This record gives sequence, C-alpha cells and structure tokens, in this order.
Amino acid sequence: MLRTLLIAGSLCTSISFSATFGTATGPTGGAAYSDIVLDEARTQLYLINSANNKIDIYNYKSKAFSTSVTVNSQPAAAALSWPVNGSSQYLYVAAYGSSSLVQINLTAKSGPAISATVSVPNKPEAVAVGADGRVLVTSVGSGSANTETLFIYDPNTTTGAKLSGISVAVPPPTAPVTPSVPGREFLAYRAALIATPDGKYIIGANGISSSTRLVFVYETASATVLASREVSNISDVLAVSPDGARFMSGSAMFATNTLQVMAQQNVSNSPYAFPQNTSFTTQSNQGGGVFSPDGTMLYMAYNVNPVQSPAAKANISQLLLNDPTNLLIHMGIQLPENLAGKMVIDKAGDTIYALSDSGFITLPVSTISSYPLIGVDSTLVSVVNDQCGVTAKLASSVKNAVNSGKGNITVTVQSYTPPSQSTATVGATTLTGGVGGGGIVITAPGGGTGGGFTPPAGGGITPPGGGGTGN
Repeated sequence: MLRTLLIAGSLCTSISFSATFGTATGPTGGAAYSDIVLDEARTQLYLINSANNKIDIYNYKSKAFSTSVTVNSQPAAAALSWPVNGSSQYLYVAAYGSSSLVQINLTAKSGPAISATVSVPNKPEAVAVGADGRVLVTSVGSGSANTETLFIYDPNTTTGAKLSGISVAVPPPTAPVTPSVPGREFLAYRAALIATPDGKYIIGANGISSSTRLVFVYETASATVLASREVSNISDVLAVSPDGARFMSGSAMFATNTLQVMAQQNVSNSPYAFPQNTSFTTQSNQGGGVFSPDGTMLYMAYNVNPVQSPAAKANISQLLLNDPTNLLIHMGIQLPENLAGKMVIDKAGDTIYALSDSGFITLPVSTISSYPLIGVDSTLVSVVNDQCGVTAKLASSVKNAVNSGKGNITVTVQSYTPPSQSTATVGATTLTGGVGGGGIVITAPGGGTGGGFTPPAGGGITPPGGGGTGN
C-alpha cells in the first residue's frame, strides 16, 4: 500500500528571543485610552483618556506629551474635522457622560481648547466626519420615546439647528460595560464609526446585544443610511480600505456596497500554528486593524487569551500581515505588549500607532525588512511512505531555514505537532479544521511558548534583536 502525504514542516525550528517589534509609550503610570486620532499636519496624536476625563496630546516628532485638554464628561471617541489646505481646525469629541459633542479648537493661540459644546439627546459613543464637514454621531438610544440613534452636527450652517437626527432608525448600541480585561477601554464602548479616505461614506458598527452587531453604511452627501445588516461574531474594531470598497469589522471583511461578507480571518489561512482553541471572533482578543494607504497590505492585531476560566490576560500579542483581499496571513510579528482595539497609520504607510496596555505602541512597519526574517525554502513537502519500505528514501525531507531580512539568527531543530483548531464564523456557523502547517516554535520572554510559527516562502519574522543570537 502506497500513501502520499502533503505536510508542512514535520520538523521545526526553535528560537528563543527577548526583543519584540515596536515601542510602547504612555504617560507616567500608564493609561487606558478609548480612542486614538492621528494629526499628521501637527505631528500629534490625540489620545482619549476616558477614565480620567481628558484628551492627552503626544507629539511623535519631539516624542513628548504636551498639556492635556480636560473634558469633564467621560470622553469616549474623537475625530478630526475635514481638513482644509491639509490641516484640520477642530477635534470633535463624543462626551458620553454629559450627552454632548465637544468641539476643540486646535488653532487657538494658547493651545488646543474647547470652543463649543453641543447637547446630544442621547449619550454618544462614536463620532466621524465626512467630506462635507458635517459630523456624524452615534448614540445610545433612550427607548421607544426616542428611537433616534444617529445625529448630524453641521458646524457651517447659518440657518436652523446645527444638530439634527436621522429619520431612518438604526438600532442603538448598548451602554458601555467594564471590559473583561483591564486596559481595554476602547472595547468598553459598543459603537464605532470610521470614514472612508475620500469622506464620501462613513462605516458604522453598533453592538446591539452581547453577541450581535449592526454594521451600516452612511452616505455623506445625502445624509442617509444606505444599508445596514445585523451580524453575529464581529466587533466594533473597524478598518476601511483606501478605495472604500471594503471594510473590516472585527475578523470579517465586508463589501461596502452590498454588506456581503467577503472573507473572514481564520487560523486555517495561516501558514503557522496558533495555540489550540485560538479564536478570531471574540471581542476581547482583537487589538485593531488598518489597511496600508496603497491597499497592498492589511495589518490586524490579535491578543491570544489563555484558555481558562475565568479568562486570564492575554499572553501573546501578534501583528498579522494579511492579504487585503482574502485575509491570507503572510507573517506574524510578536509585539512588546497587548494592543487594545484601535490602530491608525500615516499617509506614507511607514508607521502605525496603536492603543496598547500602557498607552500606545509605535510600529515602524516600513522597516520590517531590516530585521531578521525567518523563512523556509518551501512550506509544502511531499512525503511518500509504504509499509514495505520501498519508498524509504522519500519518507523524509530536509527543509532549509532562511533569513530573508537582515542581521543574524541561530536556530535549532525539534519535533512539533500542530494542534487542531476550530473557529466560529460570522453568523455563528462553526468551521472546524486543521491549521495551515506546523513549524517554528518561538519561545516567549520568560520561557513560555509564544506560539507556533511556520513562515511562508516570503518569510516570517524574528522580532528586533533576532532570536537568541540575532543582531
């Protein structure tokens, strides 16, 4: 009897390391931020410090915090006004505690300061700005007496009220809840909004129950909701493609014009093994996502929580480099600490800023190739075996570990059997299957297992420092 087996790495490489990719930054004592906004014109980040009622301001060029803006009303989220001549004049903040929209003037002589406060009928959880300068706010509904969830603020109108509700009813998000893992303030709020790069549309996600979210598409020009859909097993971690044709809500990719699910992040699409029972669908383990400005890469981050009850804090935080059309995972990078729900990227696509445990992490993704990148010369091996030993010479295969980046690495070999995986798909349908392969086992700092990695032919990554003897 002759059996032909197609396997990915019956042997694997073991690498010990202490360095990771990215730099964590935060104020003294750390902070749990609920949102992050990138202002490239001023080289600043606006960090929404919901628990401490203020907006922290960080200049990433001088690498220093400046005076915060106090918002005594539980700020939840923020968005820049539509830029004029390359710069935004205002930062709009959804103030949940006071049921208001706060306008912060970024051009004030004495520094950023509150210039207006607009009362909103319901408590706002998210905010975004379209190309026409109008501000969309999503809020927690107040029951049958007032079913309006979405409101528009027009700062430029000279007639009538500046704030108006949208007549098309959209189920409201539920009230914020204390995150199950400390530091996840972004995930405490159950709604999110993100504008397409051209400002023509705004994508929204409202958590309308503990397991169901409503995703919707709002058109700026007509001030109407074009379509909405209730879906399970997604989150309000949003990312939108540069052309606005696709967007991510948690682990699922949607077509903007139809809201059809186009792809889903899945461990079976990974060329390396994840810890057993890893799921990309629970809200607590999603650390953010963003498309590269040129549309060639999708960066997603997942925090892998230990499988135990009660749930423990995540012990692995990975930045995944994905194909932006089908979510195939090309590479996994270990980060210095867990990400916490929101990522932003500069227009050049060089640097990502992401909320994290202690504040935020700076990820210089344009420099990834300058670090040691671990790969193998082939990820698939055809092994032939029969009980009579006729094909003994074909019963094993040797694969070469290669470094497609820069710097040096030292590797050793050990046996490894990847665990089986199961992933719940969008709509609560269960898909069970094996992973894309076994492979490199990376030992995390402190001696624990950091996760199994078999990089594709294009290479995986050894974080900065490059393994046991990397440089």
